[in-house]
Amino acid sequence: MNGLRIRALSERDISFAMTLKNIAGWNQTEQDWRDYLYYDREGCFLAEFDGEKAATMTTIRYGTYFGWIGMVLVHPDYRGRGVATQLLQSGIRHLRDQGVRCIKLDATAMGKKVYVPLGFEEEYDVRRYELDTASALSVPKHTAAFGSAGGVQPLTGAHLKEIAAYDETIFGANRSAVLERLAIREPQYCFFTRDDRGMTGYLMAHQGYEAVQIGPWAASDVHAAEALLTALLASVGEGKVFFDLPCPNVQGIGLAEKAGFRIQRTFCRMHLGNNAYPGEPQLVYGTSGAEKG
Repeated sequence: MNGLRIRALSERDISFAMTLKNIAGWNQTEQDWRDYLYYDREGCFLAEFDGEKAATMTTIRYGTYFGWIGMVLVHPDYRGRGVATQLLQSGIRHLRDQGVRCIKLDATAMGKKVYVPLGFEEEYDVRRYELDTASALSVPKHTAAFGSAGGVQPLTGAHLKEIAAYDETIFGANRSAVLERLAIREPQYCFFTRDDRGMTGYLMAHQGYEAVQIGPWAASDVHAAEALLTALLASVGEGKVFFDLPCPNVQGIGLAEKAGFRIQRTFCRMHLGNNAYPGEPQLVYGTSGAEKG
């Protein structure tokens, strides 16, 4: 495409990336963009059109099992020119050059129109749930409704190896680097549960631009998930809380409704290539984000 140049994203581009993110109304912060560069610096891209910054895209890979494409954002002045398609093709080439067998993403309705012609297929829907604890139920009422958060403990670095092993089957691949990075951002929002069977769940959350973002959040049963949510809401106090729930988790939908969350938007999880490691989405109560899986 004449006038289009795709180059590596860098820290100098974060201000522009935040501008695009704010136009889209998403919840990421500057720290999130720095994290994307930490996870895969060579897989983060910026598109320029006639020398002007126009669009962004990030990637992350989990070994060769699968990779993720996210943060595909095009400035309104450059939409409709094929910029997103060119960026996606660069991301796909990058991941395939690294031996990645399956490429995944969470698509908005607008993005899906770009992904389908490239060969992406639907896997399942993901719902973004939102709660404003200040204008809805108070945290003490939540705690009373859920009962005591028995078995919940604060998550520290000493637990990360065990949590990564627990998470691997549920997520579909090892993501120790992501878990380690998220665990240090807001440790007051990180918890795990165990009983006589061993570990039964964990939850990590961090302060986003607009709301506390829960995820990843996984549990062996809805009782453990409920206890983790209780602990998180008590820690947050008043404010907005978001999480992205895979729709195969029917018990998670019931828990979200019980806690007073409302559906903010819906995404479509899509994949390109053999989806040989789908994980166990019925045990995922909150993903780690549309840009990380």
